[in-house]
Amino acid sequence: MKSLTDNIVGFVQILRQLGVRISIAETIDAVDSLTIIDTFDQDEFRAALKSTLVKNADDQVVFDRAFDLFFVPPETKQEQRTAWDSKKQLELEQSQQAQEELVFQGRPLDIPDDLKDVYKRLPEQEKQRLQEFLEKTSTGHNVKESFQPVVENLLKSSLSFWQRQLSPEDLAQLAAARRQLLGHNELDHVVESAAGLGGAGRNPLLHKNMQDIAEHEIPQVTALIKRLAHRLTTRISRRFRLTGRRKLIDIRQSIRRNMRYGGTMIGLKYKTKKIHKPNIIVICDVSASMTKYIRFTLPLLFGLSNVVKNIESFFFADDLEYVTIHFRRNNDFTQVTEDLLTCSSQMGQGTNLFIALTSLQEQYKRFISSSTLLFIISDANTLAPLETANQLASISKKVKRILWLNTLPKERWNQNSAISLFTKYCTMFECYSLAHLTKILSFNLTRQT
Repeated sequence: MKSLTDNIVGFVQILRQLGVRISIAETIDAVDSLTIIDTFDQDEFRAALKSTLVKNADDQVVFDRAFDLFFVPPETKQEQRTAWDSKKQLELEQSQQAQEELVFQGRPLDIPDDLKDVYKRLPEQEKQRLQEFLEKTSTGHNVKESFQPVVENLLKSSLSFWQRQLSPEDLAQLAAARRQLLGHNELDHVVESAAGLGGAGRNPLLHKNMQDIAEHEIPQVTALIKRLAHRLTTRISRRFRLTGRRKLIDIRQSIRRNMRYGGTMIGLKYKTKKIHKPNIIVICDVSASMTKYIRFTLPLLFGLSNVVKNIESFFFADDLEYVTIHFRRNNDFTQVTEDLLTCSSQMGQGTNLFIALTSLQEQYKRFISSSTLLFIISDANTLAPLETANQLASISKKVKRILWLNTLPKERWNQNSAISLFTKYCTMFECYSLAHLTKILSFNLTRQT
């Protein structure tokens, strides 16, 4: 980095890699702010950058973490660079070792990078077992080169099994390890170091897998979701409405009003942007494979229903069940949960989203319109995936958007061939924690669509 401006631009790149949304205009504002402060005063310097680059509480935590790692004395930078080089050298050695071990008759096996990363994390005993298997198959009687695809498939199956045993947190670490970095050592080590600190300083519930939350944490989860749900009711429209407050002057209405005074602007008319309140349909998978996420989906439905007026809620497993009425009785969350768990006919059944979507179109088509946001909360494991995709295609033409919240970690999506069919007609998000939900609401539902 040659100048302070270069450092600011590099710091912005780091924040973007860490998920902070920063526009070019905000970057220019950050650089311009340095002309009116004492750049040698670290508190002023930090405050100037934070005020121009940070927009919410989560971003503040990320900003502070990255700032403390990036803006450091030269000797500290040298120590960081040495530690980074050592880490990258170790990773390179591990990758080379895996490449040398995953061979068949001296030829490298065609194993995807994500499964190679799983292999590197295996216990030594399991690694040894796989190496013995490869050695025996390579040197077996009448074993030819044509056997290599068979060996590759067996090895992929074994590594996929171990991948399924990993926790979402382990999968997130693997994904972070394959993060597309900036190609600049001084920036990349800050990105990885800041990301490696995880959710330090944040509400731990944000990053906790919702299947693991405890009973006493439910009220906190519900309160967090209700705050997130408010974002759905405050989407700013491109259109304007008249207002009595001194906002933006409505030139057309002001001229029209003052024609009686010969065009002299005696009284002004003002306008403000409209608040768009979308119609929402939520269909929630409560089949056997999704029962472990009831602690997530019920607070989500409860929170949305308490904030969003135009919402219709459904359960589905092997058919569709209308449950909106349970959320409109003004009961507390405990009572709603008890009613649904005891009264629902779909809870714990097999999954057939095709039938559920068919019922939605035939029995509840009055709820479907061009202004409707359709949420589907499911792990995408269902019977009749091709027929389901066809129904999604039909519904996508009638609603504003279809947003699929998939509770399955994204690392495992490639194990379900139906997902590629569904994503042609909807936008699918990884969503098994409140952090995921926050990102979805912030970056997708509040955009100008």
